[in-house]
Amino acid sequence: MISLTVIWFLQDFIQVFLMGFFIVPDIFLMSLLFVALLPGTIKEKQVLLIWVAFAGGIIWDFRWTNLPGLTAAINAGLVSLSCYTWRKLPAQGRTVVLFAFILTASILFSGLAHFVLWTVPSQVAFRQILVQQLLGVPLVVIFSLIYWKASDRNV
Repeated sequence: MISLTVIWFLQDFIQVFLMGFFIVPDIFLMSLLFVALLPGTIKEKQVLLIWVAFAGGIIWDFRWTNLPGLTAAINAGLVSLSCYTWRKLPAQGRTVVLFAFILTASILFSGLAHFVLWTVPSQVAFRQILVQQLLGVPLVVIFSLIYWKASDRNV
């Protein structure tokens, strides 16, 4: 859990320096999903990660948004839904491609929800969200490659 805290602070630190240019991709959410969907992750650890997602989201909301609870609910909901879906699939269906799909769908949903609920949706806000999503693509690839390597060791 310490590494997730470091990732949250890293995301916050990067956001401070890049504010005004674009919104940083949600590295914290991607990291949570990565840890939660790793092979061998037990259900109790996934429940703990849902709470970590909520706590990290609420702190992010108090720091960056004007709607406390939004990011917390989105993060916790996405991690919950992802874990539930992952558990319902047979082990043969838990592939890197599905992991990448879940990661991509999660960051897209999170970004779009923040845009829709932004107090001043505008072209500037849309561009910032678009840049955030485009910058998330290489991160999805990196997380998927790491997942692929990690899942090969656990087979």
